[in-house]
Amino acid sequence: MQRHRTESRGVSGCTVGHSSQRRMDIMAIGEELRERLHASDDSLIKDRRYHLKLYPSCFVGQEVVDWLLKNREAESREQAVEVMRTLQDYNVLHHVCDDHDFKDDFLFYRFRKDDGTYPEESDAIAFARGQRLYSRLKKDKNMIKDRKYHLKTYKKCFVGKEFVDWLIANGDVPSRDEGVKEGRELLEAGVIHHVCDDHHFRDEHLFYRFKNDETEAKKFSDVLSLLKSMSPRVRRSTKEQRSRKGTVNGTGAGTGAVTGTRAEAPSQSEEEEATYTPMYPASSDRKPMPVPSPSEEPVAQPVTVDQLMASGAPFTKKTVKVASDPVGYGFVIRGAQPVHVHTVDPSGPAAVAGLTVGEYLVSVNGQDVLNSTHTEAARLILIGPTTATLVTMKKI
Repeated sequence: MQRHRTESRGVSGCTVGHSSQRRMDIMAIGEELRERLHASDDSLIKDRRYHLKLYPSCFVGQEVVDWLLKNREAESREQAVEVMRTLQDYNVLHHVCDDHDFKDDFLFYRFRKDDGTYPEESDAIAFARGQRLYSRLKKDKNMIKDRKYHLKTYKKCFVGKEFVDWLIANGDVPSRDEGVKEGRELLEAGVIHHVCDDHHFRDEHLFYRFKNDETEAKKFSDVLSLLKSMSPRVRRSTKEQRSRKGTVNGTGAGTGAVTGTRAEAPSQSEEEEATYTPMYPASSDRKPMPVPSPSEEPVAQPVTVDQLMASGAPFTKKTVKVASDPVGYGFVIRGAQPVHVHTVDPSGPAAVAGLTVGEYLVSVNGQDVLNSTHTEAARLILIGPTTATLVTMKKI
């Protein structure tokens, strides 16, 4: 029998599908980049202070782009940004307050492995767990190593039975059955695979390998070729999921509706009726803004777009330019048709720019948002330049 690696399935039919495998490839490249940045002499990932607040284990977007060019990992600044945004789409990294897509600017970002904010998806959780195990196994020179069998050398692999022994000895699992379950979950998530893709994970003398140790798809720029090999539907779905899963729910241009990491985009009626909940996910680092009590809360009076824009209406139009600091914009928006400013961080950029609670958004970065939901308006801020240009209507 000819021994070769099959991409879509092994003899046992248990390897992951194309899209899942490529997703794991992209996440593995992101993990490789994270490890290299941590080990860099330039101290790119470190605790940083801004306005007396400490932001642990973060990096500056502009500095990482410089590093990627210096190390010939990208051909241009534009390519570096494109790949980093792809890693962000796959939840490998994020802005510390989830206020920005990746930008070649003085903005703070962090790998999700460094703050434990991987999305609650089974494959992402298995990937994160697999990376922790891989980091520990690498330190044991007897576990992952080159092994010979029938005159052929299998690079950087481990034995299934020995892996189960190791898990039990280190207290990761209580029994061999649980060890096999762990190995199977890692294989099904694409974190490990049998060296010839002929077996699911078994507690036997069979060779397996971590995806991290595969020779292919290790270059930073390979992310783009992996992305292009996916169907347009899969690529679009990944971006849409990130834009819906609360990534705009930081203390900057965050939404007011409750949208946990697994929640779908709320319907318009849900957005209009949602009770205010401060949007500061575990990934958010800016100090939360105080939540006003119901009697103190400066609630925007319900108005329609027609009432807002009617001739003689008691509103005045103004333009506000909010220049993000490294950790975000510092305001929260809510509502729909029209969207209004719900909360402003008194120490943030929005307050400095003159944005106040109760103002209605007319446009964001030149795009009309009068008939938009706050989720749609927040997305325009998220993907826009670091200085958001807002046209608002304020009650006289």
